[in-house]
Amino acid sequence: MTEPAGSDGIVDPEIALKREVETLAQRFPDVERADLDERVHEAYDKLKDEATIDSHLVAMTENRVTEDLRAEGETVHVRGEDAG
Repeated sequence: MTEPAGSDGIVDPEIALKREVETLAQRFPDVERADLDERVHEAYDKLKDEATIDSHLVAMTENRVTEDLRAEGETVHVRGEDAG
């Protein structure tokens, strides 16, 4: 799904981050959505502070949060596991 872009052609980061929280909530259903929202915003802010180019910050944010959750022992939910 493509995020709506503003008149300048740039995607609103807040809309993109909300979408990432939704995606992560599906992949990590045992993690509270508020926790995911906080993790996503903290990771994004940290990456943005360190970045010289911000075109892939949202994707990098999802990757960072996913890696952190997996390192903490959270299990990734795979869609195929729903079939039954």
